[in-house]
Amino acid sequence: MNGEELRYMLKVREDISRAMRDTRFPPGNHRHADLRMFVVTAIWVLGVERAPRGERIKRVCEVMGLDNRQFWELIRSDLPRYEPDPEPYDAGCVVELPRAKRPCGRSLMVGFRVTNPVDGTWQMARFCSRHRQEADAANEAEKRRRDAGLPVPLPNRGGLLPCYLPWDWAKNYAKADSSWEPPTVGIRADDWPTLAKVEAANPTPPKLRVMLGGREIDGPALADADDDGPDLHIVKPPTEETRNHG
Repeated sequence: MNGEELRYMLKVREDISRAMRDTRFPPGNHRHADLRMFVVTAIWVLGVERAPRGERIKRVCEVMGLDNRQFWELIRSDLPRYEPDPEPYDAGCVVELPRAKRPCGRSLMVGFRVTNPVDGTWQMARFCSRHRQEADAANEAEKRRRDAGLPVPLPNRGGLLPCYLPWDWAKNYAKADSSWEPPTVGIRADDWPTLAKVEAANPTPPKLRVMLGGREIDGPALADADDDGPDLHIVKPPTEETRNHG
């Protein structure tokens, strides 16, 4: 092994190590493919096996045992987007009780989004049957905000695949979800403002599946995924200097 080959292999090891330490990846579970392991496997396929262009994603899916549907579901889970922080499992009515100085907490009757008109971020507001008047008032206020126009919130989920793999993820994201639009701050989580950093969250169950005549539509074919990029893994994390001048 010559010096160049050694540097190449050390770079592969460094990239895998960085992915394993990255706390932004959502936890894998039995229902969803593991995004972190997809990245690690892809780095291995790129850097060690050196699969040819057009065969890389196919090889990664073969190693991980992913079929066409599971692959595109994985890509949808990494769509750059805004999502509110997860709610506690026992979240109930949000109306503040004046005497108790705490939220009501009773089982909900109705729930809807309440949006911050400054930055477009939102949370679910839930109301019980005792607080129908408060629910109606909050719902009318939300309708007025929407009629006035709301800003698009900065992404705080997804965007991890472009941080590690030098493929055309904008194209792959768009194929995974035709309604998705790239955020103004870009699709790469490393480039986003620090206040909108990606945080670990439970994977969101896919909501983009279409049912026609009782048959599940899987979306594009696996062969449609784009893995045409440099033979070497060249995606690098940003430094403080590049952040300040980006």
